[in-house]
Amino acid sequence: MINRSAHHIRRPLISLLASIGLSCALMSAPAQAEPSREAKWVTLGTGSGPLSFFERGQPANLLRAAGQSILVDAGDGATEQLIRTGVLLDDVGTVFISHLHFDHTGGLFAFLGRRFQTRQTSALTIYGPPGIKRTIDGLIAAMQPMNDTEGTKGVFAVLGRPKPGENIKTIELTDGAQVKIGDIRITAATNSHYVLADEKGTGNHSFALRFDAPGRSIVYTGDTGPSEKVEKLAKGADLLVAEIMDADEALDRIGKSGLKINFALAAVAKVAIKDHFVKEHLSPEDVGSMAQRAGVKALVLTHNALGPDNLEPARKRIAAAYPGPVTFAQDGRAY
Repeated sequence: MINRSAHHIRRPLISLLASIGLSCALMSAPAQAEPSREAKWVTLGTGSGPLSFFERGQPANLLRAAGQSILVDAGDGATEQLIRTGVLLDDVGTVFISHLHFDHTGGLFAFLGRRFQTRQTSALTIYGPPGIKRTIDGLIAAMQPMNDTEGTKGVFAVLGRPKPGENIKTIELTDGAQVKIGDIRITAATNSHYVLADEKGTGNHSFALRFDAPGRSIVYTGDTGPSEKVEKLAKGADLLVAEIMDADEALDRIGKSGLKINFALAAVAKVAIKDHFVKEHLSPEDVGSMAQRAGVKALVLTHNALGPDNLEPARKRIAAAYPGPVTFAQDGRAY
C-alpha cells in the first residue's frame, strides 16, 4: 500500500534535490572561489537602462577585497554572472544598491530566491536608499506563495529550509553615511541622478559609493550627472568607476528600439528625456572633467550607453580633460 503522504513529499523532494544539485554544480567555484585580499572591482553587467545590449548585461558589480565579496547593484542577470565568476552565494554577505531604478534592482528577486532555494543560512545585509526596506520586504513577501504550496511545505520540513527572509537585514542609507565591513570602509554620498525630481520634492535618493580597502580606494558613481559631491567623494581615489552616456545617441537608440515612445506625437517627452540624460547622467566630457578634478589614478567606464562605433570618439572626448588611463568595462572583467 502506498503511503500517499510520503509519496506526495518524495516526488517534489527528489525534484528539488536534483535542482539543488544542479545549482550547486553551477556554483562550484573555479580557482577564484576564495575572496581576494587585493581589492578588485568586477563589472558583472555593464549595460545601461532598459535597452538591451547583446554584449552587456544590466548594471551589477562585485567588490572583492579584504576577504569580503560585496555585490554593488543587482540588475537582471546578476546572480548568474556571480556564479560565472566563481563566487558562491554564501560568500556574499553584503549588498549595496545605489538607487531603486529597475535596471539596478531587477536581479534582487533572483538573488534572494536562489539563496532560498539552496538553503543559504548565512547572514545577508542589504544597504540602499530610503525605500530599499520596502522593496526587500515586498520581494520576500512575493516568495511566500511558493513557500506555502502543499508539496513544497513537506519538502521544506524534511530539508529544514529557512524562511524566505531569515537572516536578511536591510539598512537605509543617508547622505554621508559610513559603514565598516571588516577592513573596508564604505562612504555614501548623494549624487545628482534625481536632481530634476528633487526640484519637485519627490524625496528620491541616489548614491555614489566609496570603498576604502587596504591598499586601494575605489569610487563608484552609480547613476549621476555632474556632481560636486561625487567629485569630493572621489578625491584621490585609485579607481573611479563611472557611468557614461551620449544623450543624442541614447535618444536615437531609443527611437529605433521599439519602445512605446512616440516622439512624433510626444515632442515634450523627447525634450524631458534629453533633459534627464544631460543633467542626470554623464557625457564623455563630464566624465573626463570629474576624473581630472578629483585627481583619480584610473578611470573605468560602465553603465555604458554608447554603441561600439562611439567608444573611441568618446575616449578622445574624455582625454581632452583627463590624461589618465581609461578603460571601457566589459561584463565579467576585474579591474
